[in-house]
Amino acid sequence: MGDATSSTTRWVPWRVAPSSGFEVDDPTGRGSVGIVQIDERQFVVLNTFRYSDEDVENDLVTKLVRGGMDESQARAAVDKARTFVPRDDNPTDLASVPRFMRWFEDSYGKHSLAALIHDELISDAVNSGALGSDTLSDRFFREMMRTSGVPWLKRWIMWSAVALRTRWIAGGYRRWSLVLWLLLSIVGITATVGSAGALLFDWPWTVWSPTGSLVVALLMIFVAAPLWGRQWAASLIGAVGALWLVPAAAVTSLAWVVYRALEGIARTLRLR
Repeated sequence: MGDATSSTTRWVPWRVAPSSGFEVDDPTGRGSVGIVQIDERQFVVLNTFRYSDEDVENDLVTKLVRGGMDESQARAAVDKARTFVPRDDNPTDLASVPRFMRWFEDSYGKHSLAALIHDELISDAVNSGALGSDTLSDRFFREMMRTSGVPWLKRWIMWSAVALRTRWIAGGYRRWSLVLWLLLSIVGITATVGSAGALLFDWPWTVWSPTGSLVVALLMIFVAAPLWGRQWAASLIGAVGALWLVPAAAVTSLAWVVYRALEGIARTLRLR
């Protein structure tokens, strides 16, 4: 692929994951990415970096050409998409992991540079990034995490999360299909937990037989998958992950609410 930066740029493998394909413009030769904290939650990245993996790049080019671009335009789009150039007017919170999910993944880690590039590729305007496709940008995010060493299930769950955002932002029937999927998920999770509890712990369960409810709930995962269209795999991963992520997130959220209440009491009493 072409080099979108000057000849004076010194590309060094990212020290966090040297075999990831990420290269950092670091004159010190250490492969470090510097950041500066500008407020409680926002940072500014100091280094230019890029992602270089021939197989992933060629896959993106192929998909863009199939979508109507000529090859030179596609390669230029991929070069732009894979290169992060710092800007003072574009601070970041690193990976946008909700507070109640930080037990599962931090906002930084082997996924950090992939998340920074992905954030550059998406915005509130649908398909406005360098690749011209939020869905393809989400896939690129997953592939960057793969070569960075993010474990299989974790990266697919993280991909499912950004794919959910993409379908919601798209609006129209995609948003309504997502709403329907979420409603079915609530029913499915309730049926799974209730029927499993009835079978294992003799919980009271009057909605159909416990075994029948469990079978229907598990089948619902596959029945609802087409509501995600071409991202149907994200539906499957999201549904399976929700079975254990949602209860854990609920407990974490409750703990956070208790903490905030205690902080409020401390402020009221003017404790120091």
